[in-house]
Amino acid sequence: MARRFEALEQNNIQPKEDGKYKVGLGSDKFEAIKHLKPVFAFDYLCEDASEFSFTGALGAADYKKLMKGLKRLSQNTYETLNRESQFHFHDVKWQDVTVKESDFNKCVYGSGERKGDLTPYQVKVFEEARLIGLLYMGVFYLVMFDRGHNAYKRK
Repeated sequence: MARRFEALEQNNIQPKEDGKYKVGLGSDKFEAIKHLKPVFAFDYLCEDASEFSFTGALGAADYKKLMKGLKRLSQNTYETLNRESQFHFHDVKWQDVTVKESDFNKCVYGSGERKGDLTPYQVKVFEEARLIGLLYMGVFYLVMFDRGHNAYKRK
């Protein structure tokens, strides 16, 4: 973890005392963290009954695939995830998805009100499943789980 903080400081990103995201802060700029490998955190998991929560109709097999997928993703840098199309890693534009920004904010902030400058990202974790989350200090905070890749509006 110390090496991660040193790398962040070289890019003028000052780690907070515990390195965790705090409500109201902005998310990372991609250029500053692209050389890092993802670390995953679960502080803001959506656990309501909504379509994109982690408590939906997921079984043991899906969770096993999720863990294997996280392991595979963590072996690559953010730059590799962004460059190679198999990962489908990119920022989320609210106008392109059926997910409501207010629902995402409820999971992160506890209310639908926006309190920081967050850029949500998505990445393919297995099969068609996507993770939607935020980046902070090089950590990908999982927020929502799109098992069937249904978040994007079909053209």
